[in-house]
Amino acid sequence: MTDAPPDPVSTDLATAWSLALAETGPSLAGGQAARSLLPRLAARITGTEAGERSCREAGREAARALVEGHYTDPESVAASIAALDGALPERFGRDARAALYGGLAEGFAHALRERTRAEQEQIRQAVISARLASEARFRVVFRNAALGIAIADRAGRVLEVNQRLARLLGVETRSLRGRDLRELKAPQDPPRYWTAYEDLLAGRRSHYSADKQLVREGGATIWTRTQASVVRDAHGGVELLIVAFEDITERREMNERLLHQATHDPLTALPNRTRLQKRLTELLREAAPGDRVGLCFLDLDGFKEVNDTFGHELGDRLLAAVARRLAAATDPQRHLLARMGGDEFVVLVPGTEGPHSVTEVADAVLAALREPVELDGHRLRVTASLGLVERAASFADPTQLLRAADASLYWAKSEGGARWALFDRERYARQKARRALAQALPAAIERGELFLEYQPIVDLAGGGVCAMEALVRWNHPERGLLGPDQFVPLAEETGAIVALGRWVLRRAVADAAAWPAGPDGRPVAVAVNVAVRQLREPGLHAALTEALAAGGLPARLLHLEITETAAMNPGEGGRALETLRALAGLGVRIVIDDFGTGYSNLAYLRRLPAHMLKIDASFVADLVPAAAKDGAAAEGADAGSGEAVVAGLITLAHACGMTVTAEGVETPEQAERLRGLGAETAQGYLYSRAVANERVPQLTSALAPAA
Repeated sequence: MTDAPPDPVSTDLATAWSLALAETGPSLAGGQAARSLLPRLAARITGTEAGERSCREAGREAARALVEGHYTDPESVAASIAALDGALPERFGRDARAALYGGLAEGFAHALRERTRAEQEQIRQAVISARLASEARFRVVFRNAALGIAIADRAGRVLEVNQRLARLLGVETRSLRGRDLRELKAPQDPPRYWTAYEDLLAGRRSHYSADKQLVREGGATIWTRTQASVVRDAHGGVELLIVAFEDITERREMNERLLHQATHDPLTALPNRTRLQKRLTELLREAAPGDRVGLCFLDLDGFKEVNDTFGHELGDRLLAAVARRLAAATDPQRHLLARMGGDEFVVLVPGTEGPHSVTEVADAVLAALREPVELDGHRLRVTASLGLVERAASFADPTQLLRAADASLYWAKSEGGARWALFDRERYARQKARRALAQALPAAIERGELFLEYQPIVDLAGGGVCAMEALVRWNHPERGLLGPDQFVPLAEETGAIVALGRWVLRRAVADAAAWPAGPDGRPVAVAVNVAVRQLREPGLHAALTEALAAGGLPARLLHLEITETAAMNPGEGGRALETLRALAGLGVRIVIDDFGTGYSNLAYLRRLPAHMLKIDASFVADLVPAAAKDGAAAEGADAGSGEAVVAGLITLAHACGMTVTAEGVETPEQAERLRGLGAETAQGYLYSRAVANERVPQLTSALAPAA
């Protein structure tokens, strides 16, 4: 172990460590050796990098040094952990401390095993040499050994035992002589132990070791690490059997405590994620193809508000209360209830056939949480959303299973919470494909897989193209051509819409700057859609200014189309309105898109710095019903009501000082009615589908006003 220079922190740790170990008993190495050992160990640990790997290795090194320093009492580990926990610097977080303590326990057990092996071999050699040379030497080693030792003949009858073994069994040494070693059999001994014992006596083995229980006088049991070795005669036959017993009861209990701490949640005492994943791994490994396994993944609804309102201490008490209710609602003999962390819990339901359906467990859980929880005079109403998976044996590993349950949980949350949603493989596959598409989008922008097409917006009164709307497309290398409806909503969800929107803005402005004027000499504007997420971005104003400057396009020829939902939301401290006013101040034209599909705040509409309003295609379709398009008689009431709505929208827009564009115009009849109602421009398949940039001049000429 490399020494580190002492510092106040390591000095304090060494002092606390020394006091803790003193309570377990003195080191056999002597006071001076012990006093020099602990400062070196403390300096080594406090100088360790607070990573899991380095902390685990530091713990192993410290344990080896303790055993070499003759701190061999199992309580030394517990005392060391207590001292370290109270004196370690704050930079050692929970994971670092867990790794350090785990390494300490692991290293201590390993070092003791090595010490035991060395001592046993020393005794074995002493037994052999006792017959050849020094009987006195054998007696000294045998009597003073820290291990309980029995020497038996080839039939297994005890010839000699030392005082340590007699004390382990709670009897006198003389009562053990002449007894058969098989009488030390304990009910919990695995069959393989005694099979190996018979192999030793028969000469088929020379060594065997295992953990074994011993039954003390009076019925109490202790755990031992048993090492058995054969001493052969000159002809190779079995002459003696030497069995050494090391008392590992305290060490085993300590390891079990450490294991419990590592696999259970300290707040709720429930199994934790580690324990759940281990059990899931076992179930999935052992499951036959037709076996059913269920999983309920539970998340409390609105738990963050509890923490924010009442504090984390009360929040922790609420989690403990919820854990008790969940435990009461589930069957500990059949279910494994675990806390995953935060406000997430999981109920594992093996064998979900018949009355043990995972949905029945979910209903019981929801019912258990129905009554409010009373804490410090507060009645806290708790609801939960659950994601359920059944037939889980079809999943390859716990990670896949938990991911599926988490997806189902998201569905339950998105549907309002306080309910469960059952996993649907087809829905999950679609969701997974969408996520993959969303993750690939940023790289697709960099690789140049996206391009723009343009659809004309036509003057209803005199004809001719007023503007071209930019529509983004994705030439996906595997899925082919994708329209904006297939990836733009994903970009909005993930935030990639910001980068996508900037690219579209730069590309559209650059393209439009190169378009020639129409045959009537009127320049062609370009319309670009702006998403809600972009409006919230502080850099939108700068990005737009940069794009206009780089492309050389006059600001008046850029139309920014903003959905009604984004434009009509007066919330967020009026930031949307401020952003729109700043953009309009640059000279660009603001267009309210898809008007009529949201919940319009008409008073707010008058305050918007908008220049145009686009009527949604669904209203345009009602002007001339489908039956009329096919030549059949249209129902006058339907046509009349549709026309009244469109007329009202146009009147409203004009009253607010905006011109009107109608989307989705497909027939001359629709165009004629819109012109009669006062709409200024129109867009739709009647004029053209979206075309590539290089075809824009040709399309502009084709749609030129009649001479």
